[in-house]
Amino acid sequence: MVKNLLNVNSTVIAKKNTDEKKCQICKKYWEIMSKCNYVDFDDQILFACDILEKNPTILKKYQSRAKHLLVDEYQDINVAQFRLIELLSRESRNGLFVVGDDAQSIYGFRGGNPKFILRFEKDFPGSEIPPLAYSRRCHEKTMCDAIKVLKKYYTDWTGEQKLEYKVLSGEEPQIWQLPSELSEAEKVAKIARDFIQKKKSILILVPKKEFFPLITQELSKRGIAYSCPISFLPERVEIAKLFIDWATISSDSFKTRLVIEELINKGIAHVPGVKKDRRTTHQETIKKRIIEETEIAKLWEHVDKKSDLFSVIKNLKEPNKTLVKIRDELLNLSELFINFKKEKRGEFIKQLSVVSGIWCNPSELMDDIIKITKLLNPQSITGLGLVQLNTMKKAKGLEADVVITVGLEDDIVPNPRGDFVEESRLFYVSMTRAKEKLFLLHTFKRPRNISYGDVLMDKPRSRFLDIIGRKSEWKK
Repeated sequence: MVKNLLNVNSTVIAKKNTDEKKCQICKKYWEIMSKCNYVDFDDQILFACDILEKNPTILKKYQSRAKHLLVDEYQDINVAQFRLIELLSRESRNGLFVVGDDAQSIYGFRGGNPKFILRFEKDFPGSEIPPLAYSRRCHEKTMCDAIKVLKKYYTDWTGEQKLEYKVLSGEEPQIWQLPSELSEAEKVAKIARDFIQKKKSILILVPKKEFFPLITQELSKRGIAYSCPISFLPERVEIAKLFIDWATISSDSFKTRLVIEELINKGIAHVPGVKKDRRTTHQETIKKRIIEETEIAKLWEHVDKKSDLFSVIKNLKEPNKTLVKIRDELLNLSELFINFKKEKRGEFIKQLSVVSGIWCNPSELMDDIIKITKLLNPQSITGLGLVQLNTMKKAKGLEADVVITVGLEDDIVPNPRGDFVEESRLFYVSMTRAKEKLFLLHTFKRPRNISYGDVLMDKPRSRFLDIIGRKSEWKK
């Protein structure tokens, strides 16, 4: 139903402030999404709110179906989600039941804000807020250290409660310093191996995905099976898959746009100037890139329900040089994908390599095959039991007997580009995943391509560890 209403509602919402640039961008975004027959998660909620607010009959119908409304993780809601909750519960406030903890609000990147749970009584007068003052996962010593960080940074916190612990007490979190990122990964794997042998569940938390390759490599060396939220397929294999997906359904405008991006970034229609950050010094190159991107963006004006993006490119009357290259190469690829027999056998793969710029050097193909072989090697998925890896941002809802958190240097945690208040809540959430033992690791040396800062050696530990108030134990 949301997809069918997309055109109507995107126009209605965008008309509210059509002079604002951000609203014009939103309108264009919704138009393009509609042409691709897509709708994103947040827009499902925005469109639903708009329908309910403008149609009393529909609003009344769905309010009658939501007399009892349960909202979990209320501390993570954003403005649109609050609108939806308020609309649906307006006629049955006594049926609204929410659960949340403002100390665990960590989704500011998608509009989440603890203000909604902090002002719950104001938004819903007469509500009751009974505390759930129990700890059923963490023991007291882990919770005590985690709360120290909250007290320092999260001044709006509803406050520390006198918790009743439903678990046995344990050791204080271990704070260790390692010589380097390699020794850190080795230590993580050894900890995991030791506790797996004791039949314990293991969770490894990292500040960012760049930590995964080295840690998984050390786990594999020791025959430890693991689950990881990112793909380790070589980038060139991912690019090849993208082109094959497009060739399979070339009428998919979204996939067409993705392959165009690859063609102008690294492929045969390469346009310099893809990096437009402050470090780019060739402003003329950037201007030329923007001109080319603008011409590509204009193609969407001709896309509709009858004409997909690939069809528009094929029927261009006066394309520029870049679009001619894109058109000719995509036409050739599409033809070779369909007609691959007799004299054209193997031509699709050959042309894919030329067009996309991948595997032109045989050593690149050899490297990728070796990487894939290692990924499929049975030794990496047998032996000792499963270890779970994840980023700190995705730690919510997870738990394990043993939690190992790495990368706790001060130019990584807290993220200097983020909100330190939310970063303190993120650190609290990460620590409180541990049921029995918690290891907090930082290193003396870390490559600059992983850190946010420029310091390579003698890296100061996270200020959050300083707040805990214990010295780090040096581990060789």
